[in-house]
Amino acid sequence: MTEAHIPLQSHASIPWLFGTRPLRIAVIGDVILDEYLEGQVHRISPEAPVPVHLVSKTVHGAGGAANAARNIKLAGGDVMLLSVTGNDEAGRQLKVLLQKDLIDTSYLQTVQDRPTIRKTRVTSGSHQMMRIDWERIHPIDIQVQERILNGLNSIEFDALLISDYGKGVLPTSLISSLLHLAKDRGVPAVVDPKGRDFSRYLHATLITPNRKEACDALGLDPADECSGEELGRRLQQVFGLQNVLVTMGSKGMVLVPTAVGDKPLQALALPAVAREVYDVSGAGDTVVALMTLGLAAKASLAASMHIANTAAALVVEKWGTQPIRLAELEDALREQVQGSKRISHATVGKIVSGQTLRQIIGEPATRSKKVVFTNGCFDLLHAGHVAYLEQARSLGDLLIIGVNTDASVRRLKGPKRPYVSEADRCRLLAALACVDYVVAFAEETPEELIALLQPDFLIKGADYDKNAPLGSSQAIVGAATLRQYGGTVETIELTVGLSSSALIARIQSS
Repeated sequence: MTEAHIPLQSHASIPWLFGTRPLRIAVIGDVILDEYLEGQVHRISPEAPVPVHLVSKTVHGAGGAANAARNIKLAGGDVMLLSVTGNDEAGRQLKVLLQKDLIDTSYLQTVQDRPTIRKTRVTSGSHQMMRIDWERIHPIDIQVQERILNGLNSIEFDALLISDYGKGVLPTSLISSLLHLAKDRGVPAVVDPKGRDFSRYLHATLITPNRKEACDALGLDPADECSGEELGRRLQQVFGLQNVLVTMGSKGMVLVPTAVGDKPLQALALPAVAREVYDVSGAGDTVVALMTLGLAAKASLAASMHIANTAAALVVEKWGTQPIRLAELEDALREQVQGSKRISHATVGKIVSGQTLRQIIGEPATRSKKVVFTNGCFDLLHAGHVAYLEQARSLGDLLIIGVNTDASVRRLKGPKRPYVSEADRCRLLAALACVDYVVAFAEETPEELIALLQPDFLIKGADYDKNAPLGSSQAIVGAATLRQYGGTVETIELTVGLSSSALIARIQSS
């Protein structure tokens, strides 16, 4: 039976965003603290013939089931994470990382019989030199299993995601109980599998092995010329499984649906979306997370697969274990429908909400780029604005513009303003190469937006005084907030004779 290839320009909408509330996904599995020791090697040790790695930065990320949970949360879902950590610093760091993304960690149990799983990668020039693992693999005890099962039984959820890394959090008996609970609730259960005995995942709605995992479970050599469809069908036959999605790396992914009676259904195939592969870490977590969200939203397997494939292509461009973010996904899907190539400064992808933008730029303490913020009405865009914005952009790595909404402009400038609508003003600003993001705000001042984004620089024209006291007509709104967390306030000289008000006056007089 041949595979049906899904058109790349289908299924552009994100189905889990259309409900009245975020879909809640219960995630259960092995959580991991990913640690990166970034640095350089310039010499060989005099003590032994080994390289000396000079560490310049330590970066921590959430891996395993914790990364799957982050993907769900940052792609627009809600998540409950049930797992265990050790009573150690790695466990505390992992919880802090999750809490920064507003992920509920109250169902993460601290146990004494194992450390938090930690994978330390020593890197030089974005290349891994070595990986060091801290783990103790054995099944969690019965009492801990019961608390996980009771925890799941106590919450409402729209789908179950089981992230099995084979580290002991998911004994066969617990997996069986979890899948039976999901079946009784009538919600889909998706499994990212591990090991050789896939019969553990009987009653799962979908499993998502990669090609090597599928071959291992079937006792095959991964070098054998087995297609994704062949692997999926053999997994179904040998283990009695339902839907099987085999991820094939650079060859894309193949979905083998559940047979109807004795009649097998046609397999669905998607080629990998062309991207520059930087790091494949965590791509499997992204696929299983987005497939779970799609099924929770009652989307078709084909639609969910298309979105998951697009998301996986985005995360392999990132260094380290990182999740997909909603704005990135929306942008990529929109560009596929438009048939355009991916352009980092595409106008339509620059106009975002404040909350989405906060997700994109991340926490101030972990940002690698300096964020510059300025704001205004920008009623008639002119050359003076362009010069001002180009200079502002030169102070950092990202330039964000806060734009007053139409209602806000009317309160500030009078009932006849603005002359250019909010949507058009945002679109014009986003078209400038020096502008990275545009966000509209409805308040009379950008104080709340500044507090949310916490930029590194706040910029205004030199007609304001960065040292003026609060309440003065020349004071810069948000300056005090910015300085509380160490930000910098700067002013820029304006182009003489160019302003929106002057242009409007000239047009009216003529």
